[in-house]
Amino acid sequence: MRSLALLLGVKAACILLVSSLSGTGAVNNSGRWWGIVNVASSSNLLTNSKNVQLVLDPSLALLSRRQRRLIRQNPGILHAIAAGLHTAIKECKWQFRNRRWNCPTTHSPAVFGKIVNRGCRETAFVFAITSAGVTHAVARSCSEGAIESCTCDYRRRGPGGPDWHWGGCSDNVDFGRMFSREFVDSSERGRDLRYLTNLHNNEAGRMTVSSEMRQECKCHGMSGSCTVRTCWMRLPSFRTVGDFLKDRFDGASRVVYANKGSNRASHRADPRHLEPENPGHKPPSAMDLVYFEKSPNFCSYNGKTGTLGTSGRTCNSSSPGLDGCELLCCGRGFKTWTESVTERCHCTFHWCCHVSCLNCTSTRTLHQCL
Repeated sequence: MRSLALLLGVKAACILLVSSLSGTGAVNNSGRWWGIVNVASSSNLLTNSKNVQLVLDPSLALLSRRQRRLIRQNPGILHAIAAGLHTAIKECKWQFRNRRWNCPTTHSPAVFGKIVNRGCRETAFVFAITSAGVTHAVARSCSEGAIESCTCDYRRRGPGGPDWHWGGCSDNVDFGRMFSREFVDSSERGRDLRYLTNLHNNEAGRMTVSSEMRQECKCHGMSGSCTVRTCWMRLPSFRTVGDFLKDRFDGASRVVYANKGSNRASHRADPRHLEPENPGHKPPSAMDLVYFEKSPNFCSYNGKTGTLGTSGRTCNSSSPGLDGCELLCCGRGFKTWTESVTERCHCTFHWCCHVSCLNCTSTRTLHQCL
């Protein structure tokens, strides 16, 4: 009996220990939901009679309980989240294609690797671009009727000006921002500097999508005249969002935790708790990216920091910029070789109906970092 009591006591202690560790493991939980980009596929989705994609298995292990609940409450939204992540990853790789850190990803649950456990500029961009990706994809899916719980934004109605009025189907960016805030931010835990910076960068990504909304119009009138126009609000292209966030990355603010008293009753980060490390700099705005530690050395492989190095990367020998061999190869030098490339050329259309082409062979010179 005493042994049984001892075993039960040990088991209870282990449960408490695991619970406490899970509650404090903010670093490991940050961005854990990104892993669904590798598992959310057609096998996880079900189509109903209205061709709206429903969640087949909402209990994906990579999501928190709150995130799973949000997916259950919004049938069809898992597909939008996964699509937004794919778009964000693609844009991240494009924006940093010529940098030493080129946004490498893996097919494991830790999609972006160990960089998310740091607090550098690259970490800030990853959080901002993924939050923006979810906002953008969900807002667009609402207007396309792919999510049961939202539709177009019909709040703008009536005259908008002397020769135009509101109408059509505006992208529902407000629902996208609201859902992204509830879903993305719920993976953050703690009250430390990392928690505040991650939340700040998440919101910066969402605000970028919202601020870049543009007005589109369609003309109405006799014989193609534009007597009256019907206008609606349209999401920006995600390349526009990526370009904006890349500019914010280059001008990111290094911050420290300002312990001026916290509002413990609020779950949201108070922007007053972040202040510039340099007192002479102005405080970061809500759309600025923030970080709190120096970026690691991306020149060489380092398993501890998760950097892959630039060895083997293709460089431009004639460029003085970041994609140039001198900077990208970190002074290690590079090797050069030529290869023959055969492409279709001099294509001609023949009536009717086929196209004939010649095969043209050219030689190109490539450079690769040592």
